Amino acid sequence: MDDFDLDLVDELCSSFCTPYSSQNIKTADGSSTRSNRKRTSTIDPPENSIIKKVCLTDVTNKSMIDEYDEINMLDESALQMLCEEWEPRSQFPTLLDRVADLLEKYRNIRALHNWQKKCLDLPARRKNQNLIYTLPTSGGKTLVAEIMMLNCLFHRNLDAIFILPFVAVVQEKVRSLQPFADELGFHLEEYASSKGRYPPLKRRIKRSLYVCTIEKANSLINSLIEKNRMSELGIVVVDELHMIGEGQRGATLECLLTKVRMHKPQPQIVGMSATLANIGDLLKFLDAQFYEERFRPVELEEYVKINDFVYKIDRNSNQLIEHRQLDFKYTKQQLLNDPDRIVGLVSEVIPTDSCLVFCASKLNCENVARLIVSFMPEKLLEDNREKRSILLESLVEVNEGDLCDTLKTTIPFGVAYHHSGLTGDERQLIEEAFLDGILTCLACTSTLSTGVNLPAKRVILRSPYVANQFLTFAQYKQMSGRAGRTGQSQIGECYVIAHERDMKPLQDMLFTIAENDTGCDSHLSLNNNYAIKQLLLSAISLKMCTTYESLMNLLQKTLLALQADRLNVNLENLLDESLQYLIDTNIILIKEEEEQQQSNESDNEKVKRLIYETTKLGKATVEGSVELSIATSLHNHLTLSLINMNLENPLHLLYITMPFDLPNITIGFRQLVDRMQEMKNEEKLVLKLLEIDETFLHKKAVGLPAQQKVSKETMLRFYVAMMLYDLFKNKSFYDVAKFWDQSRGTIQSLYSQVASFATSILYFSKIYDEFWPYHQLLPIFVQRLTFCTSLEILPLMEIPGIKRGRALQLVRAGYRTLRSLAKAQPDELMKVVLNLPLRTAQILVKHSKRLLCEQAEDLRDQAAELVENII
Repeated sequence: MDDFDLDLVDELCSSFCTPYSSQNIKTADGSSTRSNRKRTSTIDPPENSIIKKVCLTDVTNKSMIDEYDEINMLDESALQMLCEEWEPRSQFPTLLDRVADLLEKYRNIRALHNWQKKCLDLPARRKNQNLIYTLPTSGGKTLVAEIMMLNCLFHRNLDAIFILPFVAVVQEKVRSLQPFADELGFHLEEYASSKGRYPPLKRRIKRSLYVCTIEKANSLINSLIEKNRMSELGIVVVDELHMIGEGQRGATLECLLTKVRMHKPQPQIVGMSATLANIGDLLKFLDAQFYEERFRPVELEEYVKINDFVYKIDRNSNQLIEHRQLDFKYTKQQLLNDPDRIVGLVSEVIPTDSCLVFCASKLNCENVARLIVSFMPEKLLEDNREKRSILLESLVEVNEGDLCDTLKTTIPFGVAYHHSGLTGDERQLIEEAFLDGILTCLACTSTLSTGVNLPAKRVILRSPYVANQFLTFAQYKQMSGRAGRTGQSQIGECYVIAHERDMKPLQDMLFTIAENDTGCDSHLSLNNNYAIKQLLLSAISLKMCTTYESLMNLLQKTLLALQADRLNVNLENLLDESLQYLIDTNIILIKEEEEQQQSNESDNEKVKRLIYETTKLGKATVEGSVELSIATSLHNHLTLSLINMNLENPLHLLYITMPFDLPNITIGFRQLVDRMQEMKNEEKLVLKLLEIDETFLHKKAVGLPAQQKVSKETMLRFYVAMMLYDLFKNKSFYDVAKFWDQSRGTIQSLYSQVASFATSILYFSKIYDEFWPYHQLLPIFVQRLTFCTSLEILPLMEIPGIKRGRALQLVRAGYRTLRSLAKAQPDELMKVVLNLPLRTAQILVKHSKRLLCEQAEDLRDQAAELVENII
């Protein structure tokens, strides 16, 4: 954090945090009229922002009525419904207006749908009880959850956790909610990848909304339980609740929810999804009410295309009915290039409407994008020419001067690809361009269906496969759910391209499996009871359960317990096996404890009982959210690395923080040798520390046989460390990816994995006094990994949206800290920073002031916590 005096902080806070001018005037008959409001992008000062009992819902006098959709405005009676128990009522209109303004300004939401009003009026919502609700994709599920979270923050004066499935979705949701946090006055904290603080800072005034991935939410809940702070938490919202039935991540989500259910009083749990199986089991597991609505703001029509014939999916008869024949005119050569007639389907909607083409692989996405533009007429280059040129320039800027040939070719036609091979910045720019209509067609992988919401007029499934696995009904529902853009089209279309050989499994998926899907089965007992062991360990470490009986009671509250008979598992056997494993691996131990027990013979009879406790290794495993299977290996690795740690450069520390479960990347020995020839002697010391023989590397580079002295795992971890070391030298993702023959997204993903694992090591090492060097080294190292940059520009990288190139410009212009940038005048910045628009300069100054205010408030909160119960 920058050095600054409190006078400056107060001055900056007062200049940034100005009151919001908005009011409602009550008339004599109790009606409400709205005064002219001046919209600002500021928040109330702390003394004015403590509005503990206010109504937060969207209200407006305007409505956009669709002929196929009934929408009710939140009039005064609707407000009464949501805030009838809140006092004093005279406080809520001003804040209510502000929420309505923000929804209209940033999301173009002017009214609630009927189903949203009904859902918010449920007894579970009114009484803060657990709730599960389902609705087709794009129906407006998230807005209801956000209203309930805002209600919790301001009416109940409690914190909220919002759990989302992926890092990219967490980041997008944080960007979406930031204006609400700024203007309404609550803390918005991101828990994804390496971001997040355990335990979170205890706030004095404002409440906190934590936006988390599943794994980070689990760690956050653990830290709150450990510090006896669960009473600060009012609601836990889980998006894509169906993921509870998906592998290891689903098992982690089940563990998390079980621990929340164990706490008394229990925070409200709200789960939502587009599709849920085993709903009866989930309702019992969470003790929740259920609300289901089939409402879609846009009607969905579903089709299957075989050769050049299109069949309509009839849900009433569960049959495919012949609908039409494609009439796109192909030449013989074109038909050879596009035998599945993808272009024929795409060309029916673009460029006037939008289209998503879901492909089975990343390479297929790029090939399909090129295929589509090869058919496009030259006149399409005139559509949005200027905006597409700006998009290309922006993509070149985030890649620090480079861009892949495919995007250079396709974007001028309004076509692009979207998959994990792109960096986060590239994906964000492409997503925004698609939403704005600058791009009209995206060739994408299935991950887009569960990520950022990008609706389109038509969705095309390139084949009924995801990678080499046949499409599941849940995957189909997610992808088809992207069809239809509210307010722009009355119908959304989904086409599945199939061959004759696919028809039997395709019809089974569409009609039979859809009715009998058991996709929300518990995964706790899979992988040798791995998740059960993790759940038991965390419960013992957090002192939630310390006896055999209490641990059995914990397991009986899981989803697995409800499904035990059907899944053919015995809870008692699972508990015995898991406890024995934890004891054998020195994760937990058993102690005998005496306790007094009332009896007829003696009033003070002492009875011995067995108590489970964590060892130091077990405690470190929980603190660092480390996988059980690597806990001992990690401890040995950190101990050995301390003996000859090389700190002359970051390379050895990068190697130390390499995850143990790296993807299976083919080692490019030629690139490795080329890069080693550029290394300084002090950098080559890392090779000696790891006992990697340079002669071996040279032989492998030229294809000669060579015997390897070190393990394959050590070699792979060093290879990835060398890749990422290039980024530490301020080389661009594009250059690093090109040199090491990897996709840009792969490089960024590896970097994110290392940052996350380094964070785990930081918390793991805090349990051991002998690991004090890691306590000192890793905090700043994790920051460098998070922002992928050098130390000189690190302070500026916290500013939202800033890139390394812009940060370097600012540093060279003398703006090295948030404080210096917060004090700057936008017009002065324009003069000293090349190609800096006034609007961008204003945003940079504004964000710097906000971050500085947040840092100052953090310090005040830390100081208050330090002296709590002392003064």
